[in-house]
Amino acid sequence: MENIRQLYAFISTSKIRNNVLTTLSKKDMRQIEIAKLIKEKQPNVSKALFDLEKRKLVICLTPEKKAWKVYGITDLGKQVLKSRK
Repeated sequence: MENIRQLYAFISTSKIRNNVLTTLSKKDMRQIEIAKLIKEKQPNVSKALFDLEKRKLVICLTPEKKAWKVYGITDLGKQVLKSRK
């Protein structure tokens, strides 16, 4: 398991990962909503979500759906964001 410092380094090395995590800290959203808000292409946001989910920083709140999945930030994701202050 990665520690908070390693996870912070992981998100801070990618503007998209950082923006996705920060956006989800405000409210749960679908991938397309995140992409529009941070002005990124949807496939890039999808990759960032995959990477963040793999490290348990975000979670899919609607895993039973094939499309229009909703994502949220985990407690670990919140801790990582707090650590940058």
